[in-house]
Amino acid sequence: MQGNKPLAGKKIAIMVASGFIEHHMTTVQKALIAAGAQTSIVSPEIGVANGWHDEGWGHNFFVDEKINDVLPSQFDLLLTPGGERSTQTLMRNAHSKRVLKGMLEAGKPVALTDDASTLLVDAEVAKGRSVCAPQSVAEKLQEAGASLVDAPLHIDGQLITLMQTEATEDFITAIKGALGVEASPAEEASSEAAA
Repeated sequence: MQGNKPLAGKKIAIMVASGFIEHHMTTVQKALIAAGAQTSIVSPEIGVANGWHDEGWGHNFFVDEKINDVLPSQFDLLLTPGGERSTQTLMRNAHSKRVLKGMLEAGKPVALTDDASTLLVDAEVAKGRSVCAPQSVAEKLQEAGASLVDAPLHIDGQLITLMQTEATEDFITAIKGALGVEASPAEEASSEAAA
């Protein structure tokens, strides 16, 4: 650990396409950067990916790396926020599936929010996993062999899924834990209070 930057040296890929739920990404990204992590937005989009905010388009975010050029070995963790438009685009992209599958097969943590959990199906890595996911994608996940857990946040080995934004702080704590950072007493108290 370097000073108060427990994630210094950790590289995190944030995989999105236009239409991702903006606050699913920005809240987590800010917390990870504050902890010293280096985040890179990777996307099939060229130049920028447009977030979705409330009922309309949000901000544009610069794409750091084209998904075609990304290797799972470059990163310590993969974060993918939900959002129907983004998820649909990523599901149709062979490189998105390759990166997700490669991260899990390498034993690296993968954190998915909301309907992004359905990407496990298209990457052919849903079987035997347990996840929390919205009803809109639950059937598809179950048909692919995943078990659904009725919880706002669920951890299955290196796979972390978030269904309710109320559990975002616990999600951030789980991501840090997956990267080898122990929860602080304040984070533990917050997690216990949420349970």
